[in-house]
Amino acid sequence: MIDVHCYNRQRVYRNRDTYPIISETAEHVLYHSPAIQNFLEDGVGISIDITLVGPRTMRRINREHRGVDAETDILSFPSFMMRRGSIQENIEEWQFVDIDGAGRPSLDVGELVISPGRVALQAQELGHSFERELRFLVIHGVLHLLGYDHEEEDDEGEMVRLQKDLLADLEEIPCGFVALAGRPNVGKSTLLNRIAGRTLAITTAKPQTTRHSIRSVYTANDCQIAFIDTPGVHRPKTGLGRAMMRSAVNSIHQADVVVLMIDASWRPVIGAAEQQIIEQARKDDKPIILVLNKVDSTRKENVLPLIEAYEKAYRLDAYIPMSAKYGDGTNRLIEEIRRLLPVQRRLFSADDETDQTERILAGELIRREVLLQTDQEIPYGVTVLVEAFEEVEDNRGRSVSIDAVILCNKESHKQILVGKGGSKIKSIGIASRSAIESLLEAHVDLSLFVKVKRDWQNRAHYLRESGISER
Repeated sequence: MIDVHCYNRQRVYRNRDTYPIISETAEHVLYHSPAIQNFLEDGVGISIDITLVGPRTMRRINREHRGVDAETDILSFPSFMMRRGSIQENIEEWQFVDIDGAGRPSLDVGELVISPGRVALQAQELGHSFERELRFLVIHGVLHLLGYDHEEEDDEGEMVRLQKDLLADLEEIPCGFVALAGRPNVGKSTLLNRIAGRTLAITTAKPQTTRHSIRSVYTANDCQIAFIDTPGVHRPKTGLGRAMMRSAVNSIHQADVVVLMIDASWRPVIGAAEQQIIEQARKDDKPIILVLNKVDSTRKENVLPLIEAYEKAYRLDAYIPMSAKYGDGTNRLIEEIRRLLPVQRRLFSADDETDQTERILAGELIRREVLLQTDQEIPYGVTVLVEAFEEVEDNRGRSVSIDAVILCNKESHKQILVGKGGSKIKSIGIASRSAIESLLEAHVDLSLFVKVKRDWQNRAHYLRESGISER
């Protein structure tokens, strides 16, 4: 438990709304310290005192403690020595006190002294709100208590980064989930990879490549968008197909905005799949953006009749011609999404990029090579199970050892996958290993096996192992 004690020793800024801002911000910073987390996990409470003072009092404190006759914005007085969040001295037993009388030991990390008048003046000079400047200074002050400083260049860089990230966590910006929906092979995965800047979803020229929803987080200073790449909407005939369709529908339920992708070369007729997506989104009261993809490979005069057909039938929220392959139109899509998202705090940290683990991504890259190298010989009754994923870090760098099984339906499919003298599986392995090494930025040892499991698409165990269906 963290206790933030606020004291008011000045007259001008008595708005008690400042207390929740101060308390919440201080707690947020303390919870991000590993040393503080260790105390909390051991049942030790943490306390911090924060005092608001007027200009004369701040000048007096500066004279007494720093020999400077000036009114500063904030001062930090740590209770013990820390260095970048790590304690640099032994904490004595007498330093743990029972603050609330409940027999729970608590440790005081120090005190902050803040001059609200100076905070207000600086906020005005910088052109932002009093609340934002107050949050920033509390973050700055608590980081000083935790042993972060800006005297040396390396220390300053680390402190600036932390201040930026911690402040961003508490700001409200357009933020939410966006479902990329549409028929198979319209370019959803290509768009996801283009925005992410790397391969998160495998892409081939074949339909139904994506089997489960994939989340990619796009984070900018003024928005945060969690994109969900859904399986292509189709009429399911197997348990695999039904799981894929459930995933697509659930993504629309979860989303704040739905991006419906179509091929810009299609005739100006609204298909059943598109109607299903729009009606589901309208039922859930979700805004809809229509993306007309592949404008690079179609005539411009095809695009306007398509837009007019959707506008006449549904009056959607935005229409964006795009080439996901080359990135044309992606900036405008981001702006339209930003306009439609709810304003709230960030849902993900700055370094969150995807919820797909490296293990899952490795399996998907292997499956992509199966699809690319077997052409029409192998149906889509193939999945990849990564049975072992072991990492080693030594003085030569990072290396990963992967054992994976390619699961197929028939013995004849296995023979094609293995190839004459093992040539096909060797070719698949070489290409897969190269792609995985680029993804992981590590040396990869890859062992591939082919097994036959008849009707695996209708067996819940294999759907779960493939990450397609939840338990």
